[in-house]
Amino acid sequence: MKLRLWFSGAVFLLVAIIAQAQDFVSKYMDENAGDSTLTRISVSPKMMEEILESSVGKNDTTGVADIIAKLKSMQIVNSREEGDTHFRRAEALARKNSARFKELASYDEGNDRGRIFVREQKDHIVELVLLRQEASQFTVINFTGDMNRDFIEQLRHTMLPAPKEDE
Repeated sequence: MKLRLWFSGAVFLLVAIIAQAQDFVSKYMDENAGDSTLTRISVSPKMMEEILESSVGKNDTTGVADIIAKLKSMQIVNSREEGDTHFRRAEALARKNSARFKELASYDEGNDRGRIFVREQKDHIVELVLLRQEASQFTVINFTGDMNRDFIEQLRHTMLPAPKEDE
């Protein structure tokens, strides 16, 4: 009887821990719940599937379809105001959770800056967070799923500005 009670308690605790595990955007939005300047868009797996079928389809020679098929979700947070404040808060949240998120890339060019953070489990990247500020505009793009380094390199090239000739 004690073993059954102990086992039930352990299962309950495990379920509670898993339920508390939030993705980056959910945590950021919880911490900024009263901020009416932030908008959030969630793209479901079904929507990603429809995008694949309609726009990428059979003409995909770059492997984008395979990459997108491994994503579970995509969330976008945007604000057209207070870009610097939002960027600093999001960056601080990622750095505060440094045991969970590792910085992969960054750039700073005046009022234009960006960061890429990843969360890994074993050898798999399960979450990718793109932070971007351009003047007063702020954007977070949060992917969850099974991602590889090729996917991240493609995102890195689209997010980060090309190096200047003199660098």
